[in-house]
Amino acid sequence: MVFNPLGPGLELVWDIIAFFIAFFAVLMAVQINAAIEKSGKLSTIVTRKVIHMVVAPIGMLSWMLFSGGVFSRWVAFLVPLMFILLFVAIGTGKMVNEDFVKSMSRTGDPKELLGGTLYYVVLFGIATILWFYVPVTGIAGATPLVAVMFGCLAGGDGLADIIGRKYGGERKFGIGGAEKTLAGSFGMFIGSFLFSFILTFIYSLEIGFDIFALIIPFLIISLVATIVEAITPKGLDNWTVPIIVIVMVVLFYTFIPVWWPFPLLTI
Repeated sequence: MVFNPLGPGLELVWDIIAFFIAFFAVLMAVQINAAIEKSGKLSTIVTRKVIHMVVAPIGMLSWMLFSGGVFSRWVAFLVPLMFILLFVAIGTGKMVNEDFVKSMSRTGDPKELLGGTLYYVVLFGIATILWFYVPVTGIAGATPLVAVMFGCLAGGDGLADIIGRKYGGERKFGIGGAEKTLAGSFGMFIGSFLFSFILTFIYSLEIGFDIFALIIPFLIISLVATIVEAITPKGLDNWTVPIIVIVMVVLFYTFIPVWWPFPLLTI
């Protein structure tokens, strides 16, 4: 929402308040997940992917709290920036936070936060700068690209690992040390489509467009993202998945504009 309950002239003040709300919302999601892991109700493998699935959507949807003013995207950018600094501090040993490490690493080694976890939040920071959902031209020029990108990366990739481990069996494939399963790839496809649809639907309530007109492009993007994720070497899918989503959107925008009637950037 282009939201400013404080009224005209106080957009920046409200954006700062919105930053604290967004930051603590993401932080609480991490802490709650860590508490669940500590209780033993879920394994580290599952809690790690739960974080993967919820952090970006929570952060992205929190953009709707901001005023949409000229400084909004930069104040919103402080949220991923704070987590970048936090993960670097923990990963390099300058700060100790066992809850973060246990709920977001496979082995309990703090240095793991400097890998895929850090890439994930860096990508969110880049997305905030390039695709914050209210451009300087106003809400009419908004784009749901980031909703699809994180639909595939957060929902698809997260669900792929959970389903793959539970139902994938012993038959695995992959390159560069990656271990994929057909069940996991199916989870990637379903998760990518569902998360993309749901996140974009939430955006559509504010931006105003026909979400059902995007079902075919969502299905195609989800399928291509699934294929790319399946052939991506270990540890690189946090980059390859969003990159292929962006490539597909650019192709739709250029050659089939009815499938992507939105701007490519919001800066």
